[in-house]
Amino acid sequence: MTHNDIGHVDNLDKTQIETLKTCWITLLERISKESSISIDEIVGSSQGDVLFRSIGYDNPDVLILRWLRARKWDVNAAVQQLIDTLNWRHERGVDKLLAKGENELLIEELMSGKAYFMGYDKMGRPINYIHVKDHIKDQFPIEATEKLDCVDYDYRSVLHVAATADGNLEIIQFLVEISSKEHFQ
Repeated sequence: MTHNDIGHVDNLDKTQIETLKTCWITLLERISKESSISIDEIVGSSQGDVLFRSIGYDNPDVLILRWLRARKWDVNAAVQQLIDTLNWRHERGVDKLLAKGENELLIEELMSGKAYFMGYDKMGRPINYIHVKDHIKDQFPIEATEKLDCVDYDYRSVLHVAATADGNLEIIQFLVEISSKEHFQ
């Protein structure tokens, strides 16, 4: 799969373009309704800030298309999942965490080697290696592991933008090594 596949930002048919527009309108209306603010006030609101920070270095449509493809072009399902994600990011303070970067992480967990970026695939996407076998349950507080996951995941956009001319990150490769089922029990 490449960022030029059908349903991606540079390769949309007329129906997909209309669905994308509808999704944006529906999303902004939902944020406006749930925040009790007008659409004009979304920029600067907490959900608006989380939305625009989530876009980060991406083309804004890339973010929306990710959710639309994941929900098989069902606008309401895509908007609901995106709203849930924005709420989760706000509740967890993901943007504040990312602003502080590694300073907010436990150095021992950061150095554990269970998750790291190394290299790019043939399409130029950063590869995030995750070694499940190196995760020891209760070794670190769950909050610390969640922080590592958030920082690790969001760094992918910075890595990709630095490596590509168009800056559109629609796909990231995660390689998860699972050598034993005992980590899931």
